[in-house]
Amino acid sequence: MRLLVTSFCIIASVVIIASCSETPTETVSLDDISHTSDKFNDVDDKKEEVKTQDDKPKTAFFLVAFDSIYKDASWHKLDSLLFPDRFGPSKLEKWYLLGNKDSIVALHYEFKDSLRTKNAFFNWIDCYGPKCLSYQVGSQFKKQNRNSLFLVGANHLIYIESKYPIPSDKLLPILNEKEKDQNWIYMLEIPGKKKTRWSVIKEGELIELTGH
Repeated sequence: MRLLVTSFCIIASVVIIASCSETPTETVSLDDISHTSDKFNDVDDKKEEVKTQDDKPKTAFFLVAFDSIYKDASWHKLDSLLFPDRFGPSKLEKWYLLGNKDSIVALHYEFKDSLRTKNAFFNWIDCYGPKCLSYQVGSQFKKQNRNSLFLVGANHLIYIESKYPIPSDKLLPILNEKEKDQNWIYMLEIPGKKKTRWSVIKEGELIELTGH
């Protein structure tokens, strides 16, 4: 019980910090939201409490995909100001999902055009993480405990983070079942403690970016 309460107290603290910020551009790090696996040892004891606090929507960008991949996770809204929020998305969804042994951060930003989408992405990886490390296309990200996935489309910027490997091969067809419509400017996979993978997807064909 103490561990679960601690998890939600962290989220609440992030929201309070963001709302009390003196400058509207001050953002929090995803590290303040994410959790490592050792904080989920006793989460089974509080399934009923998690259920009553579930913010799961009736419609959402991730709804169908996560109902398939993360069936038992409870949904919770993230109201904190994050880095991509600065770039004027026309639509956005920010979720924190809590499962029996995992936590998932899921962000979806929709922009008016590809220029705005890429601008948000490039600025994000130019100052990535709490230490504001700078990366370029093809860079190997610093080894980390959790797994991350970026999808950069013409109008969509998606970020998912999880303790366990993110099944991009299952996720993409659910987000868009039409294979020929699978077009992503970049797919950036950052496995925990493994090599970073950069790819592009054109009409359903995955092309790995090498030689950077």
